Amino acid sequence: MAGGGWSSLPADLLKEVSARLSSDADLLHIHQVCHHWRAFTSLPAAFRPWVVTGRSGRTGLEPIGEYSLRLPRRDAQRLEVRAPPAGLTYCCGTSRGWLALVDDDQSPTRLVLWEPLSGTEISLPCLSPLTRIFISDDPLTSSDWIAIAAQIKGEIGQKTLFWRPGDAAWTLMNERGTCEIDTIAFLQGKAYYIDIQRNIIICDLSTGSSDPSPKVTPIFFACFVVNKLCRCHRLHAVRGAHLAVCNGELLLVVLYWGSHPCPAEVYKPIWTPNQRLELHERVRDLGGHSLFVGRGDTFALSATEFPVIKRNCIYYADIPCNKPYWISVFHLETDVVEEIPYPEELNCMPYGWFCPRKPFLKQP
Repeated sequence: MAGGGWSSLPADLLKEVSARLSSDADLLHIHQVCHHWRAFTSLPAAFRPWVVTGRSGRTGLEPIGEYSLRLPRRDAQRLEVRAPPAGLTYCCGTSRGWLALVDDDQSPTRLVLWEPLSGTEISLPCLSPLTRIFISDDPLTSSDWIAIAAQIKGEIGQKTLFWRPGDAAWTLMNERGTCEIDTIAFLQGKAYYIDIQRNIIICDLSTGSSDPSPKVTPIFFACFVVNKLCRCHRLHAVRGAHLAVCNGELLLVVLYWGSHPCPAEVYKPIWTPNQRLELHERVRDLGGHSLFVGRGDTFALSATEFPVIKRNCIYYADIPCNKPYWISVFHLETDVVEEIPYPEELNCMPYGWFCPRKPFLKQP
């Protein structure tokens, strides 16, 4: 190195450094240093995040079949990663860079968390029937991660259960149930989830070992608070309400139909002692991040670390009825909405956002 400086670093050292980088932007920068560095480092084969798509069942509450990983753009390019575990042909979760897979959408007998880049598998006790799986942290980097499962209750309701590594079985979390769960956000030992009727449930997962069941706090009449946010002369219907965590804070994202002057609004929710929701402080700057929301997993990503995303935006994955687009990008600063057209030949639905744990590198 003394003669040629940084440009003469040994190839094996460059490969080791490159393999330790977790940011798409860092990989892009290291690859652009010089010809020598480009020769021994790899660019991401596809920048993150991605979308999981598939075919939904009769009710839309079952795990999806024929699932695939795709880029959130007009051509919806399919990403070819390693083959999933044999027999697990249905997907029921997309959290933290892991896919939750089962062997049947109606009566599953196997449930596995699968990390598609490394092929790592983690078996969980199987529930039947099963709607969706969420996990609080990355199982490969956290020792106290928790899985939450949603099961059908009645015709349109859902109940929740949780599981910790080492548990022999799932523990009931909220037997009372809610409507179909939309999103779950985890923050400081608590799980916050909201259903399609905008009911909000707070579950304290840090309870002691003497009582393994978490304390469950319902937030009453949250839907009325959300619906009253629009003060336009003509009322705009709420398209979606989602919980997400960004910069260590819990946020509530509200999306509107029609020509609302602010088609996406972000608030810091406040819970009152009498279990009510209040929304006072509106968030207009996400601090260089953007939020990815929709059904299932929600997360925040830094526009600095993920070079293909735009800062201070809400990325929303959904196919509205009779609309030709499947990704909507809401710019919080300008209130502009970009719509990404839906490729008709795809013939499947966006199931949820998916951000791999590490960059997906091109194979040498």
